[in-house]
Amino acid sequence: MVSWRPAAVLPVMPSRGLRRLMLSVLVDTAGAGLFLPLSLLFLVEVRAIAPAVAGTAVTAGSLVSFLVIPVAARLIQRYGARHCLMASNVLTAGGYGLYFVADGFGSVLGAALLVMSADRLYGAAWPTALARVADGEELTRWFSFVNFVKTACLGTGAVAATGLLAVAGRSGLSVALAVNAISSVVAAAVLVGVALPERGADPAGSGGGRSSVWSALRDQRFRSLVLSQTLLSFAWLIPTIAFPVYLVSVLGLPAYWPTLVVTARYAGIAVLQMPLSRLTARSTRARVLAGAIALAGCAVAVTAAIPLLPAACTGAAAVLVAALLAVAELTSKPTAAAAAVRLAPPGDEGPYMAVFQLTWTVSYAVGPAIIGIGLGRPLLLWIGIGLAVLGSGVAHLHGRARVRT
Repeated sequence: MVSWRPAAVLPVMPSRGLRRLMLSVLVDTAGAGLFLPLSLLFLVEVRAIAPAVAGTAVTAGSLVSFLVIPVAARLIQRYGARHCLMASNVLTAGGYGLYFVADGFGSVLGAALLVMSADRLYGAAWPTALARVADGEELTRWFSFVNFVKTACLGTGAVAATGLLAVAGRSGLSVALAVNAISSVVAAAVLVGVALPERGADPAGSGGGRSSVWSALRDQRFRSLVLSQTLLSFAWLIPTIAFPVYLVSVLGLPAYWPTLVVTARYAGIAVLQMPLSRLTARSTRARVLAGAIALAGCAVAVTAAIPLLPAACTGAAAVLVAALLAVAELTSKPTAAAAAVRLAPPGDEGPYMAVFQLTWTVSYAVGPAIIGIGLGRPLLLWIGIGLAVLGSGVAHLHGRARVRT
């Protein structure tokens, strides 16, 4: 068991509003971690929907939900981050409630669209709320801490989901869904009465705010950051989505290797997130992001070389890839999020953070399809992901001269 002192991990003693925000994120993420690994299985086993129909409907709902991003930005400006977080939690609970009555493509699409639209609102609102209550000079460490909390909750929820399925069988799927919906309502309730400053020091932000999704996209520094991180995020798909199929079905390794790979990823992020946050605090954000891109590139190169290795080294190489990508991910994500906040107009971060969520949502929306098709020719898949990482580096270099930290 890893022990650490809160004072050594957290940048400052958290305010009441910040503590409640962290608790809300924890509860919401734990519930999601419990159900998300089982969501498609629930639709197939409990609702008797064909896997192709369920998977296509969920993917379609995810893609259509990107149209909600401009709306989410305006809602945050008008009603504030806290109210949008609460609304997102309630909408999420309603969307998951619809899963209980889904019986075909249309109903699954509607439920998934509601859930993912709420997620688009949540993805914009929670970093905006964090920017309002955390010290601006400590944003990177706070984003690191939130990433640590969310990863730990997702991992714990996933483990609990596996145990629940083993013990309760098909009924366990319904229990997991119900707990997830309830956790969203509880996460909203935690924020009731919490006072978050809805605007920063910039009085010009009154009257709906100055920025918009379109002005954020016109910001060259911010656009380079978003493009770089979006391309880089395709590398995160390797250990979680590609390797379970690649290692077992393509390379013929024993079925326990994907478990070891996922364990290495989650353990690496959970154990190293905060120590690396302290180590990288001495470097500029530009250098930290460049180092993460380089590390991800090395991981992709090792992945492409796995078939050339002796059979006894294949599984260990996959675990190494997961560890390298974990380090790259846990350094780049909080650093990039803090950089995005600093590039936004003070007190009017909502539109910028609404756009910034593309850096993790795009790859996870289209990634399963890309991985599924690409595993027919693995080398081309790794080359494609490698080119995405290379493009990330080019976009980062293009914006580096403009981003001042």
